Amino acid sequence: MGFGKPPSGFSSLVLEEGVLVPAMVNSHTHIELSWMKGLLKGGHGVHDMAKEMRGLQPPSAAEKRRLALSALKEARSQGTWFYTDTSNDPDFPGFLRDSVYFEGKNYFEILGFSSERSAERIAAAGKIMKEDNFLLPTIHSPYGSSPSIMKFVREHERDNSISIHLFEASEESMLPMERGRTYRFLQEIGQYERHDEMFQKPLLDYLFEQGMLSFKKILLAHLTYAGVSEIELLSKHIPHAAWVLTQRSNEFLGQNRKNWNELLNSPLTLLLGTDSLATAPDLSILNEMLRIRERDFISKERLWKAATYDAYNYLEIHPSRIPWFFFAGAKPDLSSMEAAEKIFVLRD
Repeated sequence: MGFGKPPSGFSSLVLEEGVLVPAMVNSHTHIELSWMKGLLKGGHGVHDMAKEMRGLQPPSAAEKRRLALSALKEARSQGTWFYTDTSNDPDFPGFLRDSVYFEGKNYFEILGFSSERSAERIAAAGKIMKEDNFLLPTIHSPYGSSPSIMKFVREHERDNSISIHLFEASEESMLPMERGRTYRFLQEIGQYERHDEMFQKPLLDYLFEQGMLSFKKILLAHLTYAGVSEIELLSKHIPHAAWVLTQRSNEFLGQNRKNWNELLNSPLTLLLGTDSLATAPDLSILNEMLRIRERDFISKERLWKAATYDAYNYLEIHPSRIPWFFFAGAKPDLSSMEAAEKIFVLRD
């Protein structure tokens, strides 16, 4: 507000009644998997999902990209603007960056638990990193990436950040003891190998020793099955980390989180994501918040912070990059905003 004549170039816009909000951030996606929408059964956990995904026949690269753009366009129409995306396809991040519908970070996930598979993936990743200066290397999870891959990621990090799937499976913490569902899953797909660095160690101790929890920015996706003692350790040693909640994906997989109070009362920064369209109906953070509010897990005030300003601060998104969305005719309520027929960007 001010007095006198407006500065040169000043423009004004008279708006009808509605809601004006800053752009929302989707802090965990796998946009390249948008072609899997509606193809999985769900309800059986992460490992059964992974086995089901292995049996799907992917479409052409052109069709994958068309479906990805369609998903991004749909989410943009509801105010989702920034993404923290993770890809296994080396060509996909460049395609995303060239799209008018994508703003954000591109992580390149290096998968492989056995030594043989890891060596192949590391060699390929080295070449890919040289060709794409914007790619950020990351692991998948303690069971999805070997110690040698972790070493590569640590040595080739580019912005001192990492995105990790952690405690997304019910018996993940038992893997170092060679027990539980995650251990059996790796055996079933021919990927299990005993690594001395991991064997019979607490999972978080292993990750600390491999340098995976020593980054400036640590995005911990899921934490669905993190126990009280594990949340206390994370809170004590890496209170600057972020917990990325993907509620609709969790529900699709039939996962019942029991650590709400412990996580919500921890110092970890809450952020929101959707995961991929293999397990979520869309990439919209507005719809993600609506689902969480329907379950009455988190206050709307905290959800809005997680979707906007906390995400801007954590992901270091400069204020000048943040557009605003106007939901015409809507009330300041998630359901009313979701039903708005006219939504547009005021500052692009």
